[in-house]
Amino acid sequence: MSKLTTNLLNLSPDAYKRATTHPFLRHAGLSSLPKSALLAWLTQDRLYALNYVPFIGNLISKCSVPSSVDRTETLEWRIASMLIDALTNIRQELAMFEGILRTEFDWKKEEEDMRIETKAYADLFAGASAQNSSLLVGLTVLWATEKCYLEAWRYARSFLETAGNGAEKTALSTILIPNWSSPEFEKFVNVIGDLVDELAAREPVDSIELRKCEQAWRQVLWAEERFWPDVQE
Repeated sequence: MSKLTTNLLNLSPDAYKRATTHPFLRHAGLSSLPKSALLAWLTQDRLYALNYVPFIGNLISKCSVPSSVDRTETLEWRIASMLIDALTNIRQELAMFEGILRTEFDWKKEEEDMRIETKAYADLFAGASAQNSSLLVGLTVLWATEKCYLEAWRYARSFLETAGNGAEKTALSTILIPNWSSPEFEKFVNVIGDLVDELAAREPVDSIELRKCEQAWRQVLWAEERFWPDVQE
């Protein structure tokens, strides 16, 4: 039987491509992104990150942390450990977002309105980590969002590499793109995917649960494609 993550990647290939090859990303890699578009994205991604925190916290609460001597080898502990790493990562990313906003845009911590796509993510996080939702569905949403980010910023990096040393040095080229296209982030995304597949294999997924995972994947692709601000081709 094929892995759950493999099945999901094959489910909506066109939507996945649109979500991870948006014109915003090409302009980001070429250092031709309007500052207004970068500001719009940064403020919304900051709100996304703030909603990510309770999402991960709720998923941790679903983990039955073992007390056995071999606990570090158990699936439950490895999932909990990964989720703790996710919280550490998002804390660093929130500081990164706010640092760039202050430096590049003289940001004064104003309240931003949440766009519909960001609200879609907030609602998806809340639903996928609710008491009546399984850990598998929640982890699927987590993997889907991080997998899209990895591939999207890899796409942006391909243009950064094409532009070469002559490109203007910006927060995108020196901080943001390297952060989400790095080997370390790829390893983290792969760990999440492996845990999703291991959990799905250990606890056979019935048709209802599978449909929930597939629906979550499609919802992430919908939100991710629209999350990138529109820019001129």
